[in-house]
Amino acid sequence: MKIKCKVITRASRNEVVGLDGLQKLGLSFHDKGGNEDLPSLKIYLTAVPVDGKANKELIKLLAKELKISKSKIAIIKGEKNKEKIIEIYD
Repeated sequence: MKIKCKVITRASRNEVVGLDGLQKLGLSFHDKGGNEDLPSLKIYLTAVPVDGKANKELIKLLAKELKISKSKIAIIKGEKNKEKIIEIYD
């Protein structure tokens, strides 16, 4: 499953906004080519975007919230951008 997310760094808390809607989709959602149809999340992180710290914290937070292993989550687009596309493997 692929999802879009907008990451806000240097926040006062680590929080995923909109996760309830994503969990209702389950792992059966598949991207049909364009990224417009992907489910979208807003994610607040306390980490700074230096040396990949925010990306590591993003993966750790998503793994915790979705109750899956960190190795099943990958950033496939936007590693150095606020707008990212994440793939969750089953």
